[in-house]
Amino acid sequence: MSQVPAALDVVAATLASGAAFCAWRSCRWLARHEEAAERAVQAEAPTMEGSVDSGTPAVSLLVPARDEARNVEGVIAGMLAQRHPPIEALVLDDGSSDGTAELAERAFAADPAGRGRLLRGAPLPDGWGGKNHACHQLAQAARGEWLMFLDADTRLAPGGVERALAAARSADADFVSFLPRYRGEHWTNRLAVPWLYYFLTALVPLPEVRSTRSPRLSVANGQAILVRRRAYDRIGGHAAVRDHVVEDVSLAIAAKAAGVSLALLDGRRWLDCAMYDDARGFVRGFAKSFHSAARRYPGQWLGLSVLLLLVGFWPWARLGAGQPGAWALLPLVALAVVTTTWAALLRRFGQAREALFCWPATLGLLLLVSLAGGFAGIAGRPLDWRGRAVGGSGAS
Repeated sequence: MSQVPAALDVVAATLASGAAFCAWRSCRWLARHEEAAERAVQAEAPTMEGSVDSGTPAVSLLVPARDEARNVEGVIAGMLAQRHPPIEALVLDDGSSDGTAELAERAFAADPAGRGRLLRGAPLPDGWGGKNHACHQLAQAARGEWLMFLDADTRLAPGGVERALAAARSADADFVSFLPRYRGEHWTNRLAVPWLYYFLTALVPLPEVRSTRSPRLSVANGQAILVRRRAYDRIGGHAAVRDHVVEDVSLAIAAKAAGVSLALLDGRRWLDCAMYDDARGFVRGFAKSFHSAARRYPGQWLGLSVLLLLVGFWPWARLGAGQPGAWALLPLVALAVVTTTWAALLRRFGQAREALFCWPATLGLLLLVSLAGGFAGIAGRPLDWRGRAVGGSGAS
């Protein structure tokens, strides 16, 4: 029996078990703050009955939109469904060519309280990423004490903003992002996208993200970021990460470095997200993220890729090689732990059951996309994203 493969068996089983323990701790932490936020909202509910709040907004809801005709009406409907606290809803059209602006104007016009408006984005300056420049302009126009940046493919349920604020207060954090409930009919949304739950709970110790000061232990989900205005200004806003594509993680690192308290929390009960319509969009979207991650954070990207190989595929290869007797136990342990962890996360976050039975294939797809996008990033080859270059001489 070769010592190297046997050692890798031990490493794979250990990593799988460590990830399972990390996921358990992270989910307990998420549940604690989710429950505390719900209790706070329910305690305040009797004092909040009545009409929609108006006046100076407590929260500015900010959506950058480029060619989001399929999403913009839905995200606006969710924002305008909020009754408390006072909000303003801003959508910035970033040079769309599919009628996004016209749809947004029509959706805002239907709100009798006039709480929303459309902004027309300025031309993209050199050295800026498109989303970062759009968010920068939105923040400049916003009047709220809190800024909540939302992707156009998200949907807020009524009461979502109340719960987001209550969760931030429970965690005592000024920079908070949220895990949504992933939905959508296309198979990528049901079977592959939910791996984000594994990456963000099993591979990241969420309690320590909040409790430690080191910027090295920072994470955020850019689909929904809630940040206190004074903290955003202290970080330097999106201008501080103007040319970063994985801007959520970069903002989180900048927040920790500036002494801003940081947390990733659970928003699945009041925030939905349908990311992709087709497999091409899924591949391009994840490749863009891995491309930038490899350029900005090569060590983390390489570590993730190696971990996925060891945990997701090495045990299968060892079993396929026909390991004798007791030597087959460690690969079986690794696979059983990964499968059990994956099943628990799917159940907790309300995801499709069929994702459990095809996890080797979907994880394999993600690994291939990670490697292809990452090596392209390291080589300096740009990717096209909605008509703009990512990497190379463009934003990365």
